[in-house]
Amino acid sequence: MKPKTRKFLTAGTTFCVALGIGSVMQYGDALADRIGYDAEAAPQPATGSPQLSVAGGPLKGEGVSTFAPAARVPVADTGATEVQLPGDPAAPRLDAPVPEAMTVAYTEAPAPQDTARIPRPVTITTPAPAKTAPPVCKARMTAEPQPLAMVQVTVEDGCRAEAVVTIHHQGMMFQGITDAEGVFTARVPALSEDALFLADFGEGSGAVATASVPEVAEVDRAVLQWQGDAGVELHALEFGAAYFGEGHLWAETPGDTQDALAGTGGVITRLGDGAISDGLMAEVYTYPSGTSQRDGTVALSVEAAVTSGNCGREVAAQSIQVNVGAEAEAVDLVMTMPGCEAQGEYLVLKNMFEDLTLAAK
Repeated sequence: MKPKTRKFLTAGTTFCVALGIGSVMQYGDALADRIGYDAEAAPQPATGSPQLSVAGGPLKGEGVSTFAPAARVPVADTGATEVQLPGDPAAPRLDAPVPEAMTVAYTEAPAPQDTARIPRPVTITTPAPAKTAPPVCKARMTAEPQPLAMVQVTVEDGCRAEAVVTIHHQGMMFQGITDAEGVFTARVPALSEDALFLADFGEGSGAVATASVPEVAEVDRAVLQWQGDAGVELHALEFGAAYFGEGHLWAETPGDTQDALAGTGGVITRLGDGAISDGLMAEVYTYPSGTSQRDGTVALSVEAAVTSGNCGREVAAQSIQVNVGAEAEAVDLVMTMPGCEAQGEYLVLKNMFEDLTLAAK
């Protein structure tokens, strides 16, 4: 019975010691004192042959033989399920309460942040204000030929915003006003093939431009120019047209440029700015005689309306006529208008221009 009992005891003791060692690792010497464990007093394994000892030392002498363990005797299995061990109050009990598990406080590591949602600092760079180049304080002028012997005239002077400029061309004069950038443009009927244009701001400031306009040889032109509120108007009655009927061209019904390009009618161009006090104004009638698709006569005349601005006063005007194959001719007009009691009436002047006689080409 002892070997089997010892086996269980060894197994039980080893189990308890293992638990004890595990507990000592956690609780230290206090738990070692509780279970009565003394490492120095623990039995040590024997080496060599076992010896019996009594007080004073091992047994020696004759008649004493070496101790040999008794032979194992088979033990019948009684079916017992429990083993009774001798009581030992100093030995640890298997049913002793096991110390409660140690509670360790811990803090969960913060969840990884979604870097895509973390706002990144934004650096805003304010651009330095652009430096504005100083205006070019010198007048410049260009002249670009256009269809129907017209010329696109452009005048620029960065130091003359909203300034009055006078345009001169072959004896014709008119005035305009530059915009906020010092630019003025106008579409001007050319009066010569080698067209010369002069822009004059006064005080010796101005510019010149030229353009080659060979189409001038294909058109007839009549110019009426005046200054201020003269009340004069250029009228053209094409191919027997009645006053205010179809073919009667004047400032309020100037005609269609497309008809002129097609050779079926004329067109009136008004030049100048009525906002200028005593400004120079001009009206130009153009008919494409070199490409005309019609036969007949165009009657040209000047009318002067009696107004509150010119009644009883002297009025001056000038006409310039440029016909195909002929020299340009100019006629100056100076007349005294009727008194103010005649306001609303018109004077018809037929000797300022020659009528045009046209043949289809």
